[in-house]
Amino acid sequence: MSLVSWKGHALCAVDVETSGTLPGYHEIVQIACVPLNQHMEPHPELRHFYMDIKPDFPERMNPEAVKKHGLTVDYLDQCVSQDRAVDLFIEWFESLGLLFGKRLLPLAHNWAFERGFLMYWLGLEGFDSMWQGTGRDTMTAAGFINDLYVWHGRKHPFNYVNLKAICDRFDIHLDKAHDALADCLATAKLYAEYMRFLGGQA
Repeated sequence: MSLVSWKGHALCAVDVETSGTLPGYHEIVQIACVPLNQHMEPHPELRHFYMDIKPDFPERMNPEAVKKHGLTVDYLDQCVSQDRAVDLFIEWFESLGLLFGKRLLPLAHNWAFERGFLMYWLGLEGFDSMWQGTGRDTMTAAGFINDLYVWHGRKHPFNYVNLKAICDRFDIHLDKAHDALADCLATAKLYAEYMRFLGGQA
């Protein structure tokens, strides 16, 4: 079951870890996509996608990126290639059995970042065939909530809008920050907390 506002698309928490910050120069080295149900929990009937990926250009790996996600060049050299990972992702998407014309509705923390890398990784046509355009972004939502509070003369609730800081605000345990699957699960929990927060239940 999905919410009416999803219009039949499948809400999917998504996160990528990369070799740096520049799509087209740096690459995805880890990806997770977790289909969600109407309660913002992992969908019981749709399996998730989670994979480490060998970079085509290991010499471009940014040391700061490695420091964050811990995926070293030596480790990633044993993982599947970029092209093979794309093929497996397409197979996974097709296995979901979505209705004709329905795609993944992204839920991410900083969707603009994920989107840039996914577009380059899948190609423009591939990206458009699998991802719906109107994504949900918990980072953007945090900025909106802050603005809403200040607009009404109240103190903004979030001092920082990174994923860990906001998860801490809602007592969401982030098992392993900068692991794509852990970040996906935390983002889904955070989105549910936003619903309660704006509904006056938190």
